[in-house]
Amino acid sequence: MFIIKSSGKKVEFDSKKVRSSMLRSGADLKTADAVLAELQKQLHSGMTTKQVYKIVYDELKRRTACTACRYNLRNALLRLGPAGYNFEKYVASILKAYSYDAHVPDQEIEGSCVMHEVDVVAEKDHRIIFIEAKFRNRFNDNVDLKDTMATWARFLDLVDGSAVGKCQHFDEAWIVTNARFSDRARQFGICKGIHMIGWNIPQERTFAKMVDNVSLYPVTVLDDLSQTELDKLSHHGIMLCKEVIEIDSNELQEKLDVSEKRAIEIIQMCSEVVGEE
Repeated sequence: MFIIKSSGKKVEFDSKKVRSSMLRSGADLKTADAVLAELQKQLHSGMTTKQVYKIVYDELKRRTACTACRYNLRNALLRLGPAGYNFEKYVASILKAYSYDAHVPDQEIEGSCVMHEVDVVAEKDHRIIFIEAKFRNRFNDNVDLKDTMATWARFLDLVDGSAVGKCQHFDEAWIVTNARFSDRARQFGICKGIHMIGWNIPQERTFAKMVDNVSLYPVTVLDDLSQTELDKLSHHGIMLCKEVIEIDSNELQEKLDVSEKRAIEIIQMCSEVVGEE
């Protein structure tokens, strides 16, 4: 049976992939198999991956809301932009959880030839990393060859700049994205030694796995939050479910201008998502 990806390409339906994504989101095997059984009833050739995803998400939500939220990660990342969140800051937050000293520079950094906007600077084990955070707001958008080549050119100009004392020294160049890399972008990146973290690479530590492993889910995984609530969280610089559960309910009530009951509900939802019920 074939389904249609967002790119328009037809691929054979793979139940193992669907099951793995549910298990990674925290569903137990019994729940995953029950959802798969329901999906099989509705599945037909020619369905889009978006339709398959919706069935799985709805069935998960009916059984366990917190698992559905985690399964909703990719859509949640797409909501980072409209909600006013900063993808660069989100990337820095993830790296901090992996013991990197990471921050978003508040000004451009001077290279040998020109000034550069640097998305994230991170340091670990005495190595300083130049990172480009590539946000894509559609599933079928790629980081392509020209993006990767431009990153490498910026990195080299900064390396040359550090050699003449214009900026700090950088040891590595990274690209982190919520999207995929094109084949040519990957080929060029591997050739030049650029560390690439995307939705599907590297297999041992994809972007999704990095988020899952440390439960750094953005508040946008909660589809029960209104746009107004998201905007107010953004205004106060609160972007992670982990950050929400560290706030007292009275303080959250004041920040969001909601009832005490609603503030407690939001904290509880975030607690379930990060596994701290």
